[in-house]
Amino acid sequence: MATTAGDVPRRRGRPVGFERLPALDALVELFWREGYDGATQEAMLASTGLSSSSLYRTFGTKDATFAAVLERYLELADGMLGPLERGGDGTAELQAFLDRVRDQLGGPMGAAGCLVLGTLCDPVNRSVEIDALTRRHVERMLAALRTAVERAAAAGDSLPIGSPATADVLLAGVLGVLTRARGNPAAALALLDGLRALVPARMPAFRDPGAFS
Repeated sequence: MATTAGDVPRRRGRPVGFERLPALDALVELFWREGYDGATQEAMLASTGLSSSSLYRTFGTKDATFAAVLERYLELADGMLGPLERGGDGTAELQAFLDRVRDQLGGPMGAAGCLVLGTLCDPVNRSVEIDALTRRHVERMLAALRTAVERAAAAGDSLPIGSPATADVLLAGVLGVLTRARGNPAAALALLDGLRALVPARMPAFRDPGAFS
């Protein structure tokens, strides 16, 4: 039988063996699924196994907790954006990025969409600190896409429109896909398939069959 938030015992102090990072990751998943308003104190206690006093001592107020959650979410985004920033193989790396988006949509958090995008539409984003974090993520994604598009253009790969406009279109498309994913991953996957058509696979170099005869 599942334990409800109301059944969680209130312990004094932190549990034996407490580690901050696993508790923070549990909060990331909670806020990602439920949003800022849906992540109630009871839900936070249930997801972390902490008492009210331990939760406050570890993370502070709800706003401070959410800022820590966003910081951690942005760290986890390195697996998605890092390869674009570090270099790759032209359009192949852009395709790989879209593959990672597909993997996220097909994973356990697929129906949660994107925590940053959900936050952008929430009044909590009026906070200067929260706004800075969400803007940082979107700006990082755009910069990574522009870098990858520039490499693809330099390699002579075919792109539908000029750089950096391709990156802008890809950013808008990915944001749209992730927004649609919340509650309807199947529809988001269909949108993603259309977006992939903007990034044609690299054509193999032409070789004259008689050149080496």
